[in-house]
Amino acid sequence: MRRIALTTMLLAGSFASAQEGVNQTEALIKKGEQTVKAVTEARGQLEKTLASYNAIVDGKAADPKSSYKDLGKAVKDSEDRVADVTKRKDEMDAEAGSYGRIATAGKDARSEYDAFLGGLKDQITFLGHDLNPPALASLKPDAVKLNDRAKKMFEKIDSASATANASIDGMRQK
Repeated sequence: MRRIALTTMLLAGSFASAQEGVNQTEALIKKGEQTVKAVTEARGQLEKTLASYNAIVDGKAADPKSSYKDLGKAVKDSEDRVADVTKRKDEMDAEAGSYGRIATAGKDARSEYDAFLGGLKDQITFLGHDLNPPALASLKPDAVKLNDRAKKMFEKIDSASATANASIDGMRQK
């Protein structure tokens, strides 16, 4: 009789532990999905910011001074979106412990973002001093480099998102 009671208690404990694991996995999946969504939104904002910058440098902005002001706001919006990504990543890390592949991919993307944003801010500072056509033309070589850096950044962001999605899909299947 004791053996049956002990077995029943062990099975109940195992079931509760398994259910807790399922709940933790579901919470991690939810945090992961929220993080990927925030990354996607941040990427979109960065693309808009870069497009605004390119419109000014290429001389396609109808009102360069107004576009410059809008560009400053776009950079701030980009920074806010990336701060949200960082917050969600930290929440996911707290939920998950350490998921090395996701963390490494995220760090690579963040490193590219930091380099891109530094270059963009430098260019914006220059633009703030002089928006005349010759000054804009002098920025074109730097704009090409900035756009190349942006391309690498977007590739890293896409890679980090794909890694996170693959990990989330793997967790769902377990």
